[in-house]
Amino acid sequence: MRYDVCFVGGGPAGYVGAIRAANLGLKVALVEKEKVGGTCLHRGCIPTKTLISNSDVVRQIKLAKEYGISVDRFSIDYQKMKERKDSVIGNLCKGVLGLLKSHGVDLFEGVASFESVHQVKVKSKDQIHLVEFEQAVIATGSTSMNIPAAIVDGRKIHDSTSILELTALPRSLVVLGGGYIGCEFASLFSELGVSVTIVEFLPDIVSNMGKSISQFLTKSFQKRGVEIRTGVKLLKAEVAGNQVRSSLSDGAAIESEMLLVAVGRAPYTEGLNLSAIGLGLNHRGFIEVNHRMETEVKGIYAVGDVTGIAMLAHVASHQAIVAAERIAGLNSHIDYDSVPAVMFTHPEIATVGLSHEKARERGLDVRSDTFPFSALGKAQASLETEGFAEVVTEKKSGRIVGAFMVGFEAGNMIAAMTLAIQNELTLESITETIFAHPTLSESWMEVALIAQDRPIHFPPVKKK
Repeated sequence: MRYDVCFVGGGPAGYVGAIRAANLGLKVALVEKEKVGGTCLHRGCIPTKTLISNSDVVRQIKLAKEYGISVDRFSIDYQKMKERKDSVIGNLCKGVLGLLKSHGVDLFEGVASFESVHQVKVKSKDQIHLVEFEQAVIATGSTSMNIPAAIVDGRKIHDSTSILELTALPRSLVVLGGGYIGCEFASLFSELGVSVTIVEFLPDIVSNMGKSISQFLTKSFQKRGVEIRTGVKLLKAEVAGNQVRSSLSDGAAIESEMLLVAVGRAPYTEGLNLSAIGLGLNHRGFIEVNHRMETEVKGIYAVGDVTGIAMLAHVASHQAIVAAERIAGLNSHIDYDSVPAVMFTHPEIATVGLSHEKARERGLDVRSDTFPFSALGKAQASLETEGFAEVVTEKKSGRIVGAFMVGFEAGNMIAAMTLAIQNELTLESITETIFAHPTLSESWMEVALIAQDRPIHFPPVKKK
């Protein structure tokens, strides 16, 4: 059988694209070497957020006394937390399999290797399939990046995959890398009572999110007992007995029960035999694509982490939908100016659009305004006053070009500003909208009022 399109990789890019292609009447094959759902479902978004949800309950118990509730004692059963995480993954995986079947997508389980621009060999444990297609979409994702100074053994030195298999909490943990992966794990484990130290080579943690967010999260972490060491490099990590000794470039050495290597992710193209179709990689090892997700080889598309554009599951899914629609003859493309990103630390951090600095780099005349959670009635009532909302707007037109939030439920609330930026809305669109009271989402209305120099629940700025 010859397929209209073959998706190689069954993660949030591959399976979503395959379903969209089937929606459009195409005959679709999907190749996956492990389990559908990919890194996001099995080793990333879902397992980490399940564990973080567990830690949120622990946090609420710790705050119980402030709510007037007495909790004499409680204990953490991390084995059961892991079991719940595994159950969530299993249920969602079954759901994806059911979706693919209901949409008529043919699933081939095995390792894919291109034979030509119209054929891929799929090798499983006991058989080999040759899948023929008109066009193909590479959606093989990424893998944890390793470094020679800290060899992952899955026992004392972990990456973001192996640490999810722990059944008991370590007493202490060094997190190598202060990006979003490292900070999420640092937040999770510190909330569960683990002594955590973050080691980051750059001058700030989450530096790509901007100075204000980096400084806010740093202070929040330090207040909760997380030690942060920036501007230092790990020279070598050595396991000695039950401890890991991490030697740093500033001459210091840290002893911990475990070390987590969270220094980023690398594209996964191993074994694809891309040379057979004449497709090369760029200097960073990623597959180059245009805004229609086309590679340099006609009829071959690439989507998701393997492109290196924005290594986020929701971006991967949208890219795959664009690729499927292009293959079906639609005039689809992707715009990256309104991509939301969420870091599920406590407090949560959510961003969309351009920062003040990025907007100025594009030649835009902008202003930035913020509104603190502490001024919200709902935040006071919920003991969630840590955080703020920020908008970046063009001074002349009032068009919203960026939005940022630090605080409780920021990940859910960024959706409103994503919609605003995608549709090029102005501040008036926000201030003329009635927001329910009391809610945290009122922070968007309040910051929009400040940006219009007419604050209600915030003191006016004194004119010079």
